[in-house]
Amino acid sequence: MSPQAILLCGGKGERLRPLTADLPKPLVPINGKPLLGHIVEHVQKFDVKGFIAAVGYKAGKIKEYFERDLGLKAEFVDSGDVDIIKRLADCSPLIKGDFLVLYGDTLSNVDLDDLVAFHRSRPEKATITVWPLRSQFGLLEVAEDGKVVSFREKPALDKWINIGYFYFEKEALSWMRGFERFEDFLGHLVARGQLNAYRQRGVHITVNTIK
Repeated sequence: MSPQAILLCGGKGERLRPLTADLPKPLVPINGKPLLGHIVEHVQKFDVKGFIAAVGYKAGKIKEYFERDLGLKAEFVDSGDVDIIKRLADCSPLIKGDFLVLYGDTLSNVDLDDLVAFHRSRPEKATITVWPLRSQFGLLEVAEDGKVVSFREKPALDKWINIGYFYFEKEALSWMRGFERFEDFLGHLVARGQLNAYRQRGVHITVNTIK
């Protein structure tokens, strides 16, 4: 069965002010198209069954964009200003089977079919997409006598960051109860040995600031 896609669209995007004074963060334009439009356009290339938009800040504008501009039927769940874990709990009555969770502020060319295939090849109940952490600075290795041994300009490091694009089996919904924060739930999955990491090596851009 194809997974549903839950789009997290409820954030205020305060670091994107003044752009988000009148717009919800997912509708901030990137190259003439709202961020959400880029995300939906990408997801539609893959075998995904229906969208649930988890909304909050200026929810009416998100709904209007889906219906008027995208011409796309979606289900909307307005939880107000809450943590992701609460948004997912509120969406649970609409979730029919396995589901994807995507951040509404992240541009990426993740191959969702490959992500799903990777998850289904393993026994764990959840998968998180990760991307190599890149240094913002040039890194040098320096010997005791002060001589520079190596220099790398803004290299990819041997660490991975969370970029969203989660895959959850429906069973995981029941495990979310009792958690106040999504990050605590992810830590619980790690402790239970139930979280895979799908490595994304292509495009990733998190739109958090004007820069």
